[in-house]
Amino acid sequence: MRGSGVLLNISSLPSEFGIGGFGEEIVKFAEFLKRGDCKWWQVLPMTTIGLGESPYSGVSAFAGNYLYIDPFLLRDKGFITYEECDSLKYYGSPYVVDYEFCYNQKRRAVQMAYNHIMETDTDVLYTYANEQRDWLIDYAIFMSLKDLHGGKPWFEWEDKFKYHDHSAIGEFMNEYSRELGYYICEQYLFEQQWQMRKEQINQMNIGIIGDMPIYVSYDSVDVWANPQYFDLDENYKPKKVAGVPPDYFCAEGQLWGNPLYNYDEMRQDNFRWFCNRIERMFKLYDKLRIDHFRAFDRYWAVEYGAKNAIEGEWCKGIGRELFAIVRHKFPKADIIAEDLGVIDDGVIDLRERTGFPGMRVLQFAFDSEVSPHMPHNYERNCIAYTGTHDNTTIYGWLASLGADARAKLYDYIGEHSDLEGGENSRLVWACIRTMLLSVADIVIIPFQDLAGWGEDTRMNIPGKATGNWRPRVTYDAIDRIRTDRLRRFNYLSNRN
Repeated sequence: MRGSGVLLNISSLPSEFGIGGFGEEIVKFAEFLKRGDCKWWQVLPMTTIGLGESPYSGVSAFAGNYLYIDPFLLRDKGFITYEECDSLKYYGSPYVVDYEFCYNQKRRAVQMAYNHIMETDTDVLYTYANEQRDWLIDYAIFMSLKDLHGGKPWFEWEDKFKYHDHSAIGEFMNEYSRELGYYICEQYLFEQQWQMRKEQINQMNIGIIGDMPIYVSYDSVDVWANPQYFDLDENYKPKKVAGVPPDYFCAEGQLWGNPLYNYDEMRQDNFRWFCNRIERMFKLYDKLRIDHFRAFDRYWAVEYGAKNAIEGEWCKGIGRELFAIVRHKFPKADIIAEDLGVIDDGVIDLRERTGFPGMRVLQFAFDSEVSPHMPHNYERNCIAYTGTHDNTTIYGWLASLGADARAKLYDYIGEHSDLEGGENSRLVWACIRTMLLSVADIVIIPFQDLAGWGEDTRMNIPGKATGNWRPRVTYDAIDRIRTDRLRRFNYLSNRN
């Protein structure tokens, strides 16, 4: 079915606690989407974030981000007092996330709630831990060990913990049971709040598009607890790491540093870890975007310790075999293939075999004379974007175009007015209208583009290690968006 949606991460929502979360802000934004007759809300990965505050570098492929836990909901449940809730509020800028503040305060909130639950109803935590035992216990052990070691990565721990000695782990669990319980409580609270909000959003006939990074971080519970699934040497160091060669995002390529998978080992248990991960994702989301899908056909392998991703080699992926299993186990899995970057016939063939829709991005449309990103070249089975979280905004893009490219674009969208920003920018809305009128089944528009904002509000700059993932919106900014115009364009393009 044709539809449209908005891309805005949970962290970017308005909130009194320094970062968006699962409070009333999430319901109010869903109501905004409904006023615009949108069917989809796309978010970034909800995993517990790691280096650089990136949701793509989480410490677990399964655990949720505790920063989204809402203190007001904890207060309403009786887990914390009114005074404790007020002590958690943030009085700084409403336009950017203050991660340092949020780390401390949200951890305080979870700790206070945990203390209350331990005094009143520990059974709920035992029940939840048993339901999620495939991943949750390892997560609780890993995070507790990380605290014990002052936050050091697991590969710098003493050998008995680094190599996951079962006897040492058992002793640790007995001695630090209350610390483990904290992390079980953290995930319990995340799960309870998100599932409640997701149900409310779905009742408005709005679906959640989630995002799953293809790789996991080296310093993650996934690699620590399952080293056999990753391409490591006898000392548990990666042999080669993930990245992408130079492309339109970065001249030196992107050196992500994630360990690569040991597909031969994964094959031995029929890709159980991957299937468990997919199953977990569909408990959180209605539709799933798999990031860097091209690596399932061929992936870029770079020597561990390299300074950039220029020197590497293409290696054969495992896509056909894996997705045949995924399709068999999860026949209704609604997956989007992020097929951007260096794309060849192999990637196209894999995507077509799976039947997954690919992605098209307007900002890439004028890079060549014949581009699959030109709206008139779209096929129905695709998800079209004005830009992604890795792009600048449409306004920022328009401002950066050379004279020839800008003239061609203006002719294409049928708008030649002066370049002005804001929610009434005629040029920005002409780009949005062009996308909505395309044949693509779903069109996703970043909130920054609906607002007509500039380069300074982009979510991420690929290759930049710090300072990303910070922009936030306010209720005033949301209220200024022309939902009547969005609703009318959705009606004209038969998306509502």
